[in-house]
Amino acid sequence: MATIDPRATARFIDSKWHAGALGAGTARRRRVALATAVLAAVVLAAWLGEPRPSILADSDLIFLLRGMALIKAAIAAAVFALVYWQAGNFASEGRFIAYVIATAVLAATAILVWQLAVLHATSIIFHATLLTLGLLALGDVKSRRFSRRAN
Repeated sequence: MATIDPRATARFIDSKWHAGALGAGTARRRRVALATAVLAAVVLAAWLGEPRPSILADSDLIFLLRGMALIKAAIAAAVFALVYWQAGNFASEGRFIAYVIATAVLAATAILVWQLAVLHATSIIFHATLLTLGLLALGDVKSRRFSRRAN
């Protein structure tokens, strides 16, 4: 039976969670920028979102759409947690900014769906943003593999 060395596990978690490859200052600055952008997007979406009157008449549809909004919010929260966790590991500032924008858009669309506002547009934007995040992550994996081969 295999055993796990607790010290090695702790070192691995510390190396992945705290500073990342770019240092503690960069990771902290990026995490603050991420949290600020997501908070601003959520506040703006909550302020601008107006529910459609035709949807307000159907209580079953409201229940369904609010459930979908909660699922979208859970996905946005998971993406936020992953980007927050990896904030110090993105080599390029531009790539990190793309992650921040995508995370903020996901959070804003979840709020707009909860408010029953512009549902067609928010659905398209939410799924396009998920696709963008997947392509960004795929690019990160490929660039890390390439940099390992170069070393």
